[in-house]
Amino acid sequence: MAKTNSSHAAVPTPASLSAAFRIRQVQPTDNESIDLTTELHMELLSFGPMAQFGDKVIRETIYAPAVAANLLEVAIAEVDGRAAGFVAYTTKPHDFHTKLLRKSFLKAAWALSLSLLTHPGRARHLPRAFKVIFSRSALPNTVAKANTEVVCFGVRPEYLTPAFVRQTGLRVGVLLLEHAFDYFRQNGFHDTRMIVDADNPRALLFYQSLGAELTACTFSGVPSYVVHFTF
Repeated sequence: MAKTNSSHAAVPTPASLSAAFRIRQVQPTDNESIDLTTELHMELLSFGPMAQFGDKVIRETIYAPAVAANLLEVAIAEVDGRAAGFVAYTTKPHDFHTKLLRKSFLKAAWALSLSLLTHPGRARHLPRAFKVIFSRSALPNTVAKANTEVVCFGVRPEYLTPAFVRQTGLRVGVLLLEHAFDYFRQNGFHDTRMIVDADNPRALLFYQSLGAELTACTFSGVPSYVVHFTF
């Protein structure tokens, strides 16, 4: 695969803004931030396979145990004190799901069981959810290998509008991704991947505009793209 350009890496942190901005790391013992991450996930990524089982499953089987076990890093962007978006990323892209299950299998099984008991119709989402968990290391050989991954990423719509960007100078999505890339660089990594459904063209165009290389594939039975960044 050709090396992607690194135009995203040159994005500066805004020096003078009309809005207060910060990105803060979520700590394992910060339950309010874990709750907020779950809220953002359900609000911005409700179409995802795991979100179909509800917020309690997202919180108790992914964010709370994964952050506590150092399997997932999470950061939240704030504008004027309000959460504008979040990013979750890992240096264990091939097996963080399976490692997480081994560490918290009983809690995950209990949360999922409660979800299915209260909403039996959610059972139809189980096949894809299991495929997502066990397919991360089974991507085709045509896809660039990466030892890191941006697993979840989202920005509230009001912080994506041209008017907001003009008024504040903030590109919240770019700054969140750069925060994750900085973490990878500091830990000796020079590329990362994202796995994005093919029916999400707006996101794919955004990543491509930042210099990513897109490779079509099938992931968890769904047409997808692996989005590959080098830095």
